[in-house]
Amino acid sequence: MDSEEKIINAESMNIESTLEDISRELKPGETLTLDIGNNYFNQADSLYDLLVMRGYGVKKSFKNGRNQIIVNYRQ
Repeated sequence: MDSEEKIINAESMNIESTLEDISRELKPGETLTLDIGNNYFNQADSLYDLLVMRGYGVKKSFKNGRNQIIVNYRQ
């Protein structure tokens, strides 16, 4: 199965709509990168915790001066 990566700019999205987008778009074998940006309101930490609790494979990253969360679909 080929791995496919998508990137979503989640800097200005609220947590609930971001979670809905993830559950709707992320399929087996895909990786989704949530680009959080500056993380002024600690949304990266909140999203990370919620995604872990929902069973997604999640890791935090910092790339090009921006906070990111890499999300993998777990079967």
